[in-house]
Amino acid sequence: MKKSNLFHILAWLVIPVLLNSCFSDPGTDIKLTSVSNVEISEATTSAGLDVSKSYDKIPGGPVDIKDSIRVNLVGAQRASATNVSFTIDPTSTAVAGLHYDMISQASISIPAKSSFGYIYFTVHPQVLNPGEVFKLKINLTTADVPVSVNFGKFTRSIRISCPFLRASFLGAYKCLEPSYGTYDVNISADAVDPFTVINSNFWDAGASIKYVFTANGSVSIPLQTFTAGATYTVQSQTGTSYDACIGKFIVPYIVKNATTGATVDINTHTFTKP
Repeated sequence: MKKSNLFHILAWLVIPVLLNSCFSDPGTDIKLTSVSNVEISEATTSAGLDVSKSYDKIPGGPVDIKDSIRVNLVGAQRASATNVSFTIDPTSTAVAGLHYDMISQASISIPAKSSFGYIYFTVHPQVLNPGEVFKLKINLTTADVPVSVNFGKFTRSIRISCPFLRASFLGAYKCLEPSYGTYDVNISADAVDPFTVINSNFWDAGASIKYVFTANGSVSIPLQTFTAGATYTVQSQTGTSYDACIGKFIVPYIVKNATTGATVDINTHTFTKP
């Protein structure tokens, strides 16, 4: 009986010590004491090793857009800078000097007491067309620490997007009118509606007509009256469209005599920058 009681007493004394050794004190952080590797941050995301990115192409806009790819130092920060070398994979379909230019050349440094650095480059959206995709493949090669086997390579798939900006549809234009020819017009901004522009030479008759753009790629002529000898009405037909990348727009229309209602002209105007 005495041995049994002694065993229970020892158990109650020892168990709390063991439990305390298994769990850290509340609020104690786990600290990494050794460097693991370097990796490309974007490659570790759920998007995978090939991530597409759209760059805005705006008529008359910037020819260079600066971008970067982040390189992580995984593990403890270092007292000195971490040098990381990289190459552009020869299977890249993006062409240096045409689709992009590298700002960072061959290597970068992750600063001392920091966990990341950047590979910088510029993309040239003005030379790209809608639907085209060019791949820039970057491979980490060597570093002051090991390079991640799984996340040391990354592909940026370069494409363009062309957001609607009214400014892309202003200024001098050539208007093609089938069966008549091509003539000059000037497109100006409406003072009230930010989606409306004014054609100063509709029908090559010096008539001012308003066009209303939408953000989804269409443009229309609301029913309007103009004078060119007689008085006419005009409004757009179905099938209008615009290309915000190059400032081009196409508008089928119908013109009627305002007095008799007789159809005078059914045609399509195609507006392009000279």
